[in-house]
Amino acid sequence: MRRVFAIIIFILIAGGLFYLTTQKHTKVNLLSSQDWSHFAGAETTAQGVHIKPVGRVLTHKDTSTAQLNPSVNVRGSHLKVSGDFSIEMAISGVDNGASLQFYGQVPVIYDEWRQERQSVRLEVTTSGLIVQIWDGTSGTSIDERIFKIHLNNDVNIMLSHQADRIIIKVDDKTLGSIPDHDIFAQKTVWVGANANLGTDGWTLRSLTARGIGQGQVDIDLPPNVVEAHDQPDALRNLASANPRHLPIGAAISAYPLFTDDQYRKTALGQFSAMTPENSVKPQFIHPQKNLYAYQDADSLVEAALQNQMLVHGHALVLGKANPQWMQKTPESERKQVMTDHITNVVGHFKGKITEWDVVNEPLSEDDIDYTNERMGLRKQMWFDAMGEQYIDTAFQAARAADPSAKLYLNDFGLEKDGKRWDALVALVKRLQARGVPIDGVGFESHVYHEPDVINPEVLHQHIQILASLGIVSRISEIDVLGDDKDVQANQYADILRVCLDEPTCTSYTTWGVSDRYGSTTLSDRYPIKFGKSLLWDEDFAPKSALSSLQNVLKQR
Repeated sequence: MRRVFAIIIFILIAGGLFYLTTQKHTKVNLLSSQDWSHFAGAETTAQGVHIKPVGRVLTHKDTSTAQLNPSVNVRGSHLKVSGDFSIEMAISGVDNGASLQFYGQVPVIYDEWRQERQSVRLEVTTSGLIVQIWDGTSGTSIDERIFKIHLNNDVNIMLSHQADRIIIKVDDKTLGSIPDHDIFAQKTVWVGANANLGTDGWTLRSLTARGIGQGQVDIDLPPNVVEAHDQPDALRNLASANPRHLPIGAAISAYPLFTDDQYRKTALGQFSAMTPENSVKPQFIHPQKNLYAYQDADSLVEAALQNQMLVHGHALVLGKANPQWMQKTPESERKQVMTDHITNVVGHFKGKITEWDVVNEPLSEDDIDYTNERMGLRKQMWFDAMGEQYIDTAFQAARAADPSAKLYLNDFGLEKDGKRWDALVALVKRLQARGVPIDGVGFESHVYHEPDVINPEVLHQHIQILASLGIVSRISEIDVLGDDKDVQANQYADILRVCLDEPTCTSYTTWGVSDRYGSTTLSDRYPIKFGKSLLWDEDFAPKSALSSLQNVLKQR
């Protein structure tokens, strides 16, 4: 009897171990579990997910080419991994070239540049496979292996992470390995993909992952973007209780909103208005002449509306942040290109984005442009083609696309007296005289140096001058360098008081949420050096500047 009992116990234990082992190594399917509808360039078909070329490139502020900006599926599921694991993929269309990238950390898009964090990229062609590693210390790959081998148009690839190496197999043949450089130290894997311009793209027929040995792989579903709004000291709640009911907003970025829990909870829980920081700029949303990539912007707008947030569109016409094809357009064609862009973008978001920065930063930074009866306008691609009339055309196209949207001109340095402010007032008067449908002006309110410090009384006067012209105002991009915490807190609070006091000041928006993702992070520098200009530091600790805003809202 004991022997029978022992056998039964052994069978149960063995069966349990077998169950656990097989469960641990069960394949997870990243195609069927992923939402590909928000991934730029992806189309779900009967054969799998077809990846079409998008060709997004970030340009430097001087309009020179900076770097590729391939999509990451931040709205889809991602992997939680521990120990060793493998990812298997079946690809068709290799003759067109295929690119798959697996991110240990999703890249960060700052102001016209992309911080590359940990990832491995596979570039697949019929003549071989290139493996590149980014470890977060450089904008370029720090390790690369080239495997020259003839590949069929349909190919099966396995990427295995074992100990401290990444092993590559193609059709069950081991090609080689590369050090992992700790790219999966965060125990997460996000999926990105790209296709070559001038091709029809390629198809990802299957994408699965499983643990190896004691390794574990699990699917982590996309986050719920509806946040609780029950914090009494949240800025949106304090503003709602304030008699002015002033929208308090922030510039919000797509990637951290869907991949960083702290950022998401803060951005959607604290603010009642959203300005998409980059995702609506032309180089993001209109990367090719006949291609609009709305996915990132749609994701932000959907999240905003689900959290009862006003959405302010930024921006339709800029001298910077334009895709290369747009920059290379002959001057004789630029009016049509600009009009078509505005019509398409504003029409796409009609009823969702209720106000727009139609023209962003039209005033010049060069002193010479304010002399000899010059109008102080920035010399850029649209001005070169149409002169000042580009502004008229832009506002008229936006009004035609959505007659109910409020239309703004947005610029910096308007908070001070001087030639820049005088040029802005003169411009507004000329626009009104020509019947241009301008509704408002955005005061960016950046304070980066001692000379930038804003005098509240001057700002009062400027808002009142615009009001006398029938023009509303908004504080559109405030951020204040935090070398002196008291100066920072006082500037944030003083500008909010002005906006609350002036009935034609329609909203107050900070240019970002946390210093971890702030635009004052030093451009193209590794290791990353964060700025200090926002309400939460890089670890999401609130600053005294936040308390100063809360106190102002409570006092009224």
